[in-house]
Amino acid sequence: MKRTALLTLTLSSAAIIAYLSYRMLLQTPVAPTGGVAASAEPVESLPDFTLEDLGGGTRSIRSWPDNALIINFWATWCAPCRREIPLLKDFQSAHAEESVQVIGIAIDRLEPVKEFARDIEFNYPVLVGQSDAMDAASAFGVEFFALPFTVFTDTEGNILGVHTGEVHSEDLENLSQILTDLTARATDLSTARARLAKSL
Repeated sequence: MKRTALLTLTLSSAAIIAYLSYRMLLQTPVAPTGGVAASAEPVESLPDFTLEDLGGGTRSIRSWPDNALIINFWATWCAPCRREIPLLKDFQSAHAEESVQVIGIAIDRLEPVKEFARDIEFNYPVLVGQSDAMDAASAFGVEFFALPFTVFTDTEGNILGVHTGEVHSEDLENLSQILTDLTARATDLSTARARLAKSL
């Protein structure tokens, strides 16, 4: 299991480096749509940033108040990212009546994401960006990240944890139980964070 996680992390890191090198070679300017300054310190609450959505408008990450968020950073060229999207879709469907919302953030160009979205038929919102989406990921206080990269919050915007690498069904089941316990006041924020860190 650890070997698989290490391999996934290594391949994801290599993919990001290759993509960034490719973008630098093309020297294509990227127009920011509302990025946020990167943070080297761990953050405890949801930072505010705005990115483009698939319809060409812009959405703030705070557009889903009173919802626990699963913010999943991914790319069309990232194989582990594509593998976990059906799992995230299933989770969103199973918890549609609850105060939890999956948000996809593609670190990619808009057109490939739109094409991919037509095939995969997302049932949750997807935001898109390039350097601005990378800034958004960095705003969660992680000095280096690979894709996929996922952030978990509670309904009040408190960061419960971050995870680099593929998310599995047991991770989401643990999150669901932690959120239920937080809502019922059966656990506190500090304990919830420790429980999630242990399970990821």
